[in-house]
Amino acid sequence: MSEISNYPHKQVPKQDSVSLLTPASPHQRQNILDYRDNDVFRYTFGSEDEKSRRIRIAYLSDLLQCRLIRADIKNTEPMKDHSNEKGVRFDLLLETEDDEGTIQLVNLEIQNYQMSDSLSHRSQGYLARMIVDQMTIGDRYDFDPVVQIMITNHISQVKKGYEGYLHPHRFFHEISGEWMLKEQGRILWVEMDKLVNLEKKPIEEWRISDKIHYMIRFSHVEKKQEIIQKLIEKEEIIAMMEEKKRDFLRDTSLAIARMRAKFDELDEQRVYEKGIAKGKLEGKLEGQRALIQLVLGQRMKLSEAEAQQIDSLESEALEDFILQLDKIQTPEDLQRQMAAINQKDQINQALTFVSPLD
Repeated sequence: MSEISNYPHKQVPKQDSVSLLTPASPHQRQNILDYRDNDVFRYTFGSEDEKSRRIRIAYLSDLLQCRLIRADIKNTEPMKDHSNEKGVRFDLLLETEDDEGTIQLVNLEIQNYQMSDSLSHRSQGYLARMIVDQMTIGDRYDFDPVVQIMITNHISQVKKGYEGYLHPHRFFHEISGEWMLKEQGRILWVEMDKLVNLEKKPIEEWRISDKIHYMIRFSHVEKKQEIIQKLIEKEEIIAMMEEKKRDFLRDTSLAIARMRAKFDELDEQRVYEKGIAKGKLEGKLEGQRALIQLVLGQRMKLSEAEAQQIDSLESEALEDFILQLDKIQTPEDLQRQMAAINQKDQINQALTFVSPLD
């Protein structure tokens, strides 16, 4: 395996939003899925199943040049210590262990847009948070090594003419280039737009991390499908990535189907609840009408026509009637109240009537 000194004074291996509701076929929908989409990325690299475990172990073992035996998923949203604390949400946070027993924390971040200064600040803040969260009061300043892998399309600050797509950053002496004593924090930027430079050499010479990065960046690109298919055919891990994409499509489609079923269920529930509410309202109005007839029946003999008039009253008219109930002692009072209600109804109808334009 060829090597270059990408890291200061150390030889390291050489590195040169999904629409599922369209009528497209499953194969077509799979092709438009983009690994750079946060949900697809987390599903591929951050699931608890065996495929994801093998993908991330193969990827990180090759990229970080170690032999990992595990890469466990950790909580991506650390608890806040106080209400004003700015929250952190890692795309993926892993605890890894190599065959020598060395444990380190690895943060995988995927950024599908042009890098900005705020992204650099966020990167440094996340790395610091990974360190701070390992410390408790009274302990010495010991912590497991932390690595952040920031995968992005383009880095504008890189010098022109540099064709490598990996940009490692560590604590080191600015003059001598020596690493800081017991330095245990680093950031590795992956500039995916420069992955096209890999095409200058045969696929057989690509490292597994090269192939994975190429898949992340170009798997949905029409012009790159010939290379993508070769990668899928020749590399088991790459084939697993495509299997995860199919799994994502299937599980997401199933989730959408379940969501639609749930919406249908909620719609039925709303109809039922509306019926219940309407029944309660009708029950309330029936009770008010019965109350009025009971009170007036003790004061006078109600005719069948008068009882029907009361039964025809709706909500607002009933409220008005109840407010005037104490003043209705005779049949004449009742007729005056009914006339007043009818007059109010006529006025309301006149106000709401809109004549057609000439």
